[in-house]
Amino acid sequence: MSMKSNSYARVACKILKYLNDCYENGLEPSIDSLNANMLGISDRQFYQTMKMLSDDGYVRGVEFMDVTQPENSVLNHPRNWHITSQGIQYLEENSLMQKAYKVAKEARDWLPLI
Repeated sequence: MSMKSNSYARVACKILKYLNDCYENGLEPSIDSLNANMLGISDRQFYQTMKMLSDDGYVRGVEFMDVTQPENSVLNHPRNWHITSQGIQYLEENSLMQKAYKVAKEARDWLPLI
């Protein structure tokens, strides 16, 4: 059950982790750090991921400029984006799940098969 590098969960976690780091350190999110290219995904996937994160209430301040050709749709500058308490909770739960999965996987590697 390996997560693909461009799966929603992985991309969403990277975005939320970055926004959370900005929040914790009092920094303004930067377009140089938070973009499709840095995440290794298409602009379209980045746009759709931000839309889902916003719709789910994990991020605020994102404005979507939808156009008829989805690949040309644009977002406002990340300096206006911030993680919500719901987003922080999602990040913490996801991190706990990943740790639990890793522990279970490691245990499976050394536990004798029944």
